Amino acid sequence: MLYERLVKLRKERKMTQEELANILGISRSALSLYETNKRQPDFQTICRLADFFNVSVDYLLDRTDDRHGVAGAVYKPDNTSNSILRDPDIRRALDELDHITAEEKESLLTHLYGIKSKRQRLRGDR
Repeated sequence: MLYERLVKLRKERKMTQEELANILGISRSALSLYETNKRQPDFQTICRLADFFNVSVDYLLDRTDDRHGVAGAVYKPDNTSNSILRDPDIRRALDELDHITAEEKESLLTHLYGIKSKRQRLRGDR
């Protein structure tokens, strides 16, 4: 789970919640909520965490145990981690969303995480 990975990575660096929160530009209380699984970070925060700890987003989201790899179940027609972003249909859809509102972004992320959750339920693995 994300919260377990987050705690583990922070402790490996021997950092306090306050120190990590300052680096991420969030409050200590927000970080505490992430670490206790009472709240989920937004996509930008997840990306900042992955960048800071030099791990993949898939690792943070517990989709793989490889700190730098991607989960095996992701769509990869050409075996590269960014292939979904090069898919012409996905690219066209994203290009049409060049001025996405915060509400639309949240809706899109909710849908994407919903796909992930459904896949996990179908596999019965979490």
